[in-house]
Amino acid sequence: MIAPLEAAARETGRTVYAAVLRACYTRTGLPWAVHDAVLRIDPRVRHLVPHANEPEVFRFIHQSIAPGDAVLDVGAFLGVYAILEARLAGPDGRVIAFEPTPWSAAIARRHFRYNHLGPDRLTLIEAAVSDRPGRGVLHEYPEPYVNSLSLAVDSAAAPRATAVAMVTIDEMCARTGVVPSFIRMDVQGAELHALRGAVETIRAAGRRVTLVVEMHPQCWPSFGVTPGEVRDAIEDLGLEAAPLEAHGDPFGVDAHAVLRPRRA
Repeated sequence: MIAPLEAAARETGRTVYAAVLRACYTRTGLPWAVHDAVLRIDPRVRHLVPHANEPEVFRFIHQSIAPGDAVLDVGAFLGVYAILEARLAGPDGRVIAFEPTPWSAAIARRHFRYNHLGPDRLTLIEAAVSDRPGRGVLHEYPEPYVNSLSLAVDSAAAPRATAVAMVTIDEMCARTGVVPSFIRMDVQGAELHALRGAVETIRAAGRRVTLVVEMHPQCWPSFGVTPGEVRDAIEDLGLEAAPLEAHGDPFGVDAHAVLRPRRA
């Protein structure tokens, strides 16, 4: 009987602890370390914000964004990267974040408020990024970080279909007058579509622009996309791909590709 009683006690303790955190920090945000940054987050989602996730991405963001920069964060999820980017860009910079999942977008807005980042510095567009504006169907999963405009291959759960707005990077940058110098992208297989919708923006940014894109080749067949099409689209944009992780494959499963203007 001891083991079940201990398990029940631990579960009760976790429930009480979570309730205390919610009571103390729901209005102000829970201080939470992410690498060397301390953010304030909703205590209810702390299990979705690892303390040391994707160290190469965090280092690259620190190295790539300077005060005054304009940044696009495409697939913002809970807004952690967008907050870091806004801090690095400073009060004279601008970050536009895109997140289609209603629940994630609501949490991201709360995180922006907790971290005192208003719309003059950090704006959230609640929409999926694709190659055309309009409406699309988002497939939502119990693991919200795999939500996608197509069926996910990284979850065995049955998805819930949600109608969402779709925008293009070109459309939003033309509307806001933003010419980004840095773009972070994590769109769960829709990389080709998002890049096709950014042709004019990348052309306008010229040699100043850098992209870091999480690649999901395992999801491309669900979008009817081949690896060759992705590589061709990057080349057509005048970009070249390099791995973020040392000795990695920029087109590997969940790998991060750094895209920069091709050297003459």
